[in-house]
Amino acid sequence: MTPTPRFLTTPADICRSLATHRLILRQLVRRDILSRYRKSALGMVWALLTPLMTFVIYAYVFSTILKVRFPSRVPDVEYNYGIILFSGLMLHFFITEVITRSPVLVLENVNFVKKVVFPLEMLSLVATGSAAVTLGFNFVILVAAILFYNGTVPPTVLLVPLVWIPFFAVVVGISWILASLGVFLRDIGHVVGILSTVLLFGSPILFPPETLPDFLKTLIWFNPLSVPVHATRDLALWGVTPDLEHLGIYTAVSAVFLWLGAFWFQRTKKGFADVV
Repeated sequence: MTPTPRFLTTPADICRSLATHRLILRQLVRRDILSRYRKSALGMVWALLTPLMTFVIYAYVFSTILKVRFPSRVPDVEYNYGIILFSGLMLHFFITEVITRSPVLVLENVNFVKKVVFPLEMLSLVATGSAAVTLGFNFVILVAAILFYNGTVPPTVLLVPLVWIPFFAVVVGISWILASLGVFLRDIGHVVGILSTVLLFGSPILFPPETLPDFLKTLIWFNPLSVPVHATRDLALWGVTPDLEHLGIYTAVSAVFLWLGAFWFQRTKKGFADVV
């Protein structure tokens, strides 16, 4: 008898299960992305055109009309505020896309719950993987904007995907919790919209944290966006090493949060079939 692959009992089980289901995950992410653009005239071109148009609008409004400035981390290097803003917004777009979809992931795939032996945990991973592809297109736009504006790109930009790994772990953990709660608490979707706004204004995306009162400077680091936004800007814009202490703490917390989300989903999914 083939042993049933364990999922989410330990961090090692999470990695083992991801390896086991990697082909399913890849196919579902691909299908999810293609389904977005299937009936549009430009198809996948929208995946690149949408972030490009978003960046142009933000850059024009905030830099040309509102003339907003953001202090530089290094001497003699200044950027258009639109570039700095977009470098943080693209991470907010990513987490918003995932947490907005998460409460209905199970409800929109009831057949997987009732009729088919399917690793339901994959639904959150598919949503995260699909959003990560969009984030990748946004990152391409950001790098192109840096090159256009600055004439060169810091070599440290190549390290940006590495500092996103713990961020992805946090987002998957949140998605598992929300996907489970969404089955039992149908109002959770409305709360997520508010949560998205709090994440945006409670992060250093729109303004430098140095401008905040002391108690808010500390509080802002509890936002899952703060460390990855800072690290992304350090590597992609300023060409400096991010705060390794903050990154180390964030990575440790993200691993714990990933496991907690997995543990919660694993313990609650037994009741899905009784509710949907």
